[in-house]
Amino acid sequence: MTERVTVCVAFNNPHALLAVQPTRALEARLMTHFAWRPLVLPPLSPPKPIAVGDDRGARHRSIRAAYFERDLARYARARGLELGDPYRALDTALASLGLLWLGRESAERAGEYAARIFELAWLRGADVASAAVVESALGVEPRRFREWAAKEGPRELAGTQRELAAAGALGAPAYLLHGEVFIGRQHLPMVQWLLEGRTGAPPI
Repeated sequence: MTERVTVCVAFNNPHALLAVQPTRALEARLMTHFAWRPLVLPPLSPPKPIAVGDDRGARHRSIRAAYFERDLARYARARGLELGDPYRALDTALASLGLLWLGRESAERAGEYAARIFELAWLRGADVASAAVVESALGVEPRRFREWAAKEGPRELAGTQRELAAAGALGAPAYLLHGEVFIGRQHLPMVQWLLEGRTGAPPI
């Protein structure tokens, strides 16, 4: 491998939650560590009930949103996970700062941290806006993180969002590789294919 893949996750996004385990498994198979970065995105929007008089576009958006909800539940069940409300609003600013911090200070632990935050927020109901929760997931002496998070951190997080948006990472999870962006965990076979230096497309 001559290039490192950047993995972009939003901690309030259940699609990103379902991507973490297979993404970390790919890291293990390739014996490498990806560059994990936080995305700050709004929560998913629930489907709007179809109303009399809705135009075709509105009906299509509602049907598609309802399908995505069922799809999330289906894949979560297959993994033995109970997502609960996929539209919940989570305050993930501090958790996102934690991921950005680890990317600077201990990048090889970033994937482990991301998995832990998703577990805490989605499966254990922990408040990931809590400094104690985030610092326990970081697993490092918290003083330097606290100082950075209170000063430079928010500015660096905002700059990271601009960079990722410019690269096309507008949804989660997103994988940046070879100047291209792949949005969605369904692209992991292609990501592996490219990381292994192959050409064309992976077999179905």
